[in-house]
Amino acid sequence: MVFGAKNPLAKCFMTAKPNLAVVVIGYRAPPSMIGSVRSLLDQGVALEILVVNSGGGDAKSLLSEAGLDVPVIEISHRLFVGAARNIGIAATKAPFVAFLADDCLACPDWAEARLSQHLSGAPMVSSAILNSHPQNPFACAAYLALFVRRLPGLPAELALRYGVSFDRRLFEKYGVFDESMRVAEDTDFLKRLPPELEPLWYPRVKTIHRNQTRLLGLLVDQYGRGYRTGAYYTGTTPSKPLRLARNTFSDRRQVRRLVQIGLSGAELAFARRSMPLVLLALLAKSLGVYRGARAQLKMAGRAKNDL
Repeated sequence: MVFGAKNPLAKCFMTAKPNLAVVVIGYRAPPSMIGSVRSLLDQGVALEILVVNSGGGDAKSLLSEAGLDVPVIEISHRLFVGAARNIGIAATKAPFVAFLADDCLACPDWAEARLSQHLSGAPMVSSAILNSHPQNPFACAAYLALFVRRLPGLPAELALRYGVSFDRRLFEKYGVFDESMRVAEDTDFLKRLPPELEPLWYPRVKTIHRNQTRLLGLLVDQYGRGYRTGAYYTGTTPSKPLRLARNTFSDRRQVRRLVQIGLSGAELAFARRSMPLVLLALLAKSLGVYRGARAQLKMAGRAKNDL
């Protein structure tokens, strides 16, 4: 299968029919969703925007009151991200599909940069991450603990390829996302693809992630992410909970190294000063990994005994 369109980018932008669908994934219609949608409407490129909100709230009213008129699909019960992605894929028609979480913003040129690569033949285009509060030490710690391998200054060989937009034909050929997975549904999908279909690292595509700006929020968020990660990895690796936790905390060495490569100037200096908080964040995440892995093992043991 040959991916990519033959039409030049200029022709794509002149047509009224969008070539990129963007599915905004919401949970309980948070106010932050307004900024997420507005960042897409401000792209200056025709986009097929769809909001998929689950777990309650009224995303349609929230957006309408902010003067934003976009299609919304409301699901009363909570969906994992894979299920929300799949609903968005099925409900849109553009040949390329991207996703944006309700705690993220699309930077200027986000859509145009993606399309430039898709229309040049790339079936998948990944994105770099920027910090929402570059002068806040807690936000900086969260940013580095979560996204150090998606810093825009990293070379391709060191970058993690996430925040991916897809040629729609990939879903037709390889299926869609696992709807039962609480985390890592994108990793699961990418593993199903042949090795030659690796997402393109294209850091001109930049997404802003809204990071925690207070110490308690930082620690609670990192612990929760670690808990979910530990539960997931317990089913995919033979490593014991303590080993998983130690491996998570050992990421501190990688953070120091990649910060030196991926950042520069004042941003690098601020990241260095925030490093003690990064260690604290990774400690909280490691504890979460341990507790999540232990809980998953106990649950699996009880299920086995019930058979």
